[in-house]
Amino acid sequence: MKFQIETFTTLLILTLILLAGCSGCGVKSISEQAQSSVDTAQDETSIPKANPIQTAEKRGREVNSIPREKIAKLSPKNSTDLEYLATLKGVEYIEISREKKAGIPLPWDPIVVPIEWWINRVEKSGQLLIDRRLKKITSEEYNEIIFKHLREYGLVASMQLDIELRSAVSGKVPAIVDMAYAQNPDDFDTLLLWVLAGGNLVDLYGEEKTAATRRLSEMNPDHPWVLHKLAKCLLGHNPQEALGYAQKAQELDARYLPLGAEGLCYFQMGDYAAALASFRRSHQYAVETSQPTYIIGAIGFWVSTAKIVVDSGGEGEDGREKKRKAGLPLLGPDLPTMLYR
Repeated sequence: MKFQIETFTTLLILTLILLAGCSGCGVKSISEQAQSSVDTAQDETSIPKANPIQTAEKRGREVNSIPREKIAKLSPKNSTDLEYLATLKGVEYIEISREKKAGIPLPWDPIVVPIEWWINRVEKSGQLLIDRRLKKITSEEYNEIIFKHLREYGLVASMQLDIELRSAVSGKVPAIVDMAYAQNPDDFDTLLLWVLAGGNLVDLYGEEKTAATRRLSEMNPDHPWVLHKLAKCLLGHNPQEALGYAQKAQELDARYLPLGAEGLCYFQMGDYAAALASFRRSHQYAVETSQPTYIIGAIGFWVSTAKIVVDSGGEGEDGREKKRKAGLPLLGPDLPTMLYR
């Protein structure tokens, strides 16, 4: 998904617009300038130490202590409407509410930020855009300002907020996520974001991504998103182990049931009757909870596929066995969810 710079009027302009770059203008590459900025960050005493966007654990504790009447939930559409924000009386914090979209839930709590800080960011980002368009600042100056804010508010928190606002991983987000991961590979929040949005997006279930997901499960063995992701990572090579993670994920959070991971594991193991029963449970839940058609359709296809195999007494097993030996998921590890999830 390419960036549409003209549409960015939120904090993430300050962290992501630079990634659209300036073709042919001689500005350093994203990774070069980002790394240069990171390398010098510790030497810049002018950068405030306060960080209004906290890690998930600390953010969760602080948010729980805030009276709900002091928090306003905003959609991505009205979160940058300054006139609307001015009408929020008595509100001290805002929460970016996620659009109601089916699929795997995001692995962190919704982000809550002070409203004054948010309004300031919206105003500054809008002015920054105007100055750049009017050529009051150069692209290099523009990039320096953005990287200052990147360092000030944190790579991980900024990328989480971008994903919250867009309900997707877009543009050059993985490049920044990889940078954060390289700096702090043992931090749970950073590692979690890297597993979701960074790394090699083409090889989603490669050895490094699988190992990172397993590390996450060791850090937090009751995190449904992590368990579901690990089940998908292990599906091709070790469906027996993957089954346990898939079942635990959907037991902890029923939103994982219509995604069919349990049935995929059974099918991969060759237990087609169990796979059929599991897919039927997933399909029923998907219908009852009004999941989108692509999820209902995918689960329905798996029901039909498993039923054909069961009714035929396992016809075509030789071909399936070859795929198993090659570590290939028989029904695909990604459907019915988006690739980046």
